Amino acid sequence: MHGIGDNRGLVRELGLKEGLAIGLGTMIGAGIFVLSGIAAERVGPAATISYILTGLVCLPIAMVISELATGMPKAGGSYTFITQALGPLAGSVVGPGNWLGLTFATGFYLIAFGEYLSFFIPVIPPWAGAAVAGLFFTFLNYRGAKVSGGVQNLVVILLLVILIAFVGVGLFNVDPTLHQPFMPYGWGATIGIIGLIIVSYTGFEKISTISEEIKNPGRNLPLAIIGSVIIATIIYALIVFVTTGLVSHTEISQLEAPLIESAGRIAGPVGSMVMLVAALLATLSSANAAILASSRINYGMGRDRVLPGWFDYIHPQFSTPSRSILVTGSLATLLAFTGQAEMLAEISSALFMVSYALLCMSVIVMRHTRPRWYHPAFRVPLYPVLPIVAGLLALGVILTMDALPQIAGVTLVGLSLVWYVVWVHKQAVVTGEFGPMWERERPLEGIIEAAQAPGLAGKKEILIPVFADTEPEPLLKLATALAQADDQRVVSIVDVQVVPAQTPLGLAEVQFHPPDESRGNALAQVAAQYATQGIPIRTLHRVGHGAASCALAVVEARPAVGLILMSWLGPLSAGQIYGSPGKTVLQEAQCNVAVLRARELGTVRRVLVPASGGGPHARLGLRLAADIASASSAALTVMRIVRPSNDLNLEAETRYLNEMAEEIAGGSASVVRSRVVVHENVLEGILQEAQDGDYDLLVIGASNEWAIKSLLVGALPDAVADRAPCSVLMVRRYEPTGLSALRRVVGSIRGWT
Repeated sequence: MHGIGDNRGLVRELGLKEGLAIGLGTMIGAGIFVLSGIAAERVGPAATISYILTGLVCLPIAMVISELATGMPKAGGSYTFITQALGPLAGSVVGPGNWLGLTFATGFYLIAFGEYLSFFIPVIPPWAGAAVAGLFFTFLNYRGAKVSGGVQNLVVILLLVILIAFVGVGLFNVDPTLHQPFMPYGWGATIGIIGLIIVSYTGFEKISTISEEIKNPGRNLPLAIIGSVIIATIIYALIVFVTTGLVSHTEISQLEAPLIESAGRIAGPVGSMVMLVAALLATLSSANAAILASSRINYGMGRDRVLPGWFDYIHPQFSTPSRSILVTGSLATLLAFTGQAEMLAEISSALFMVSYALLCMSVIVMRHTRPRWYHPAFRVPLYPVLPIVAGLLALGVILTMDALPQIAGVTLVGLSLVWYVVWVHKQAVVTGEFGPMWERERPLEGIIEAAQAPGLAGKKEILIPVFADTEPEPLLKLATALAQADDQRVVSIVDVQVVPAQTPLGLAEVQFHPPDESRGNALAQVAAQYATQGIPIRTLHRVGHGAASCALAVVEARPAVGLILMSWLGPLSAGQIYGSPGKTVLQEAQCNVAVLRARELGTVRRVLVPASGGGPHARLGLRLAADIASASSAALTVMRIVRPSNDLNLEAETRYLNEMAEEIAGGSASVVRSRVVVHENVLEGILQEAQDGDYDLLVIGASNEWAIKSLLVGALPDAVADRAPCSVLMVRRYEPTGLSALRRVVGSIRGWT
């Protein structure tokens, strides 16, 4: 994990009270004073249920964030968590999304403050109040978190006292008739409003953005994050219940400030004035907390080079991310000049829901990969059901929103992806856990194999094309071993005779039939020798104008062929490979192909399979190796070479390799051993193991460049076959053109992550 063990960073000076204050200061803020009135107008008294449901949506997400925050308490919040888990591609989407989400929310809070200030002092226009507040809290946060944290504590305490007093007195003055009917617009409206009001709850996530500054994060972070959701939900529900019990929901639409009007009805002018002060405090605390939290996201992105390093700057005197604070505060103040409070709130909500869904995915990835540095003090209960449900709920909330925030979210994702291509993938210093996990485990391979299995059920024929330079005996040795492991397999030898292009094939078949007597006798003797082992071996004779075209025609005419087994003599140089029959067959055959580079292949006692990527070719190679080892009573070693790295998760690498070996080879080979070897050079690591282990056969899958004409099955397997001290079987699994193209696209994207 990037930054583990670094001496630089932010000072831990905020406790549980400050953490709760950051969360509640944003949650018990502008949202309740602005959005509660809108919710009551659109939903009626059932807005109480809407707020409770919103709290229930946020509670499991708060648990997810609590686990991630205690597992990696670094500044940046969900941006940091998602980048560390899913990689810089996801981080480059979520980071700007979270930062802009908080910044849009800050603009919304500043607008609300300006309007309430204008309500209190009519001579001050709303835009002026918003601008002054934005500049003031930007300066306050610039000076230091301790200063702003102390102010935040004071504001939240005063605000809670006022709101609790309002609820306590208001409950005794509620008119039950105003709650009849309680749900005048039905469940559709009750649920549909969640997309708007959920922005009032996003304060709990903001606590995680300052996790690097929280003292004793293992205890204080979960208490602050989960506690703020529970406290806010209770207060929200009670305030809406009391408000709709004091003022009819049909009347609320005609009021500029429903909460102030409600307070006036139970306590007169004094009540209205006190609630107005509470509104000013609430909007101020929301803006302050949002500026404090969102600036840490910029700082985190600068640290990981998702943004230029200019943002990764700590003020030498105040120990604050001063540049990030200035940019965030300035942009929020500019947004406040739009005056579109509801629009800013909705866009903010949409951006946060995308982040929440990815956070739920992140905790699943972290639990699955189990990196050695990830030791959360809090763990999500009911795993993995709760994170999955929470992620689906977050995405479901987006569907309740209007088109504008949905379009804004899609646009931001698109722009972030462009930024990633232009800047991030060249600069980012974090790899994340998901990319290596995907490369290591290839989770779709099992699904793809299962989907292809019905079409391969009848393809049990092993075809050995014999060209002029082919040594058939080693090929038959392996073919009979494969047939012994599966009694449905049959072996066919096709003797390919090549004639000039000017010779008609019909005439050639008569002229060259029977084939060369010495060659035919040799093939018959070898076939008879292995037929004594109970394996049916057929010998075919074909004439063609080209060795490769002839072999491919045989395969096309025999739909039961599932594997072509060929040999290669001599070095694998580009000159020999380009245009060779073996390469043509590899590229064009619509079935699996294996090429043997034999080196005195005798009794097979030990088999080595470098399963580096777990891709389709490596999996087929392991399956064939397991069958050969089973028939030969040989020991099978499955090896993975990994390069040394600070982010290397050796435990996860070993665990997956064991699982793959058990899944593919466990039921076939008698003895299966798996090894993870740390080596700077993959090729040298494989060759060293082949030398030290005294192996008789090495089976390796094709690499991503196998289709290049100057390579046989790829740069790495070609080099292994050229330099290995033992025989090497190179394997290429056939896939339809569409699937191969899709793999190349996915591989390109994975190369960016």
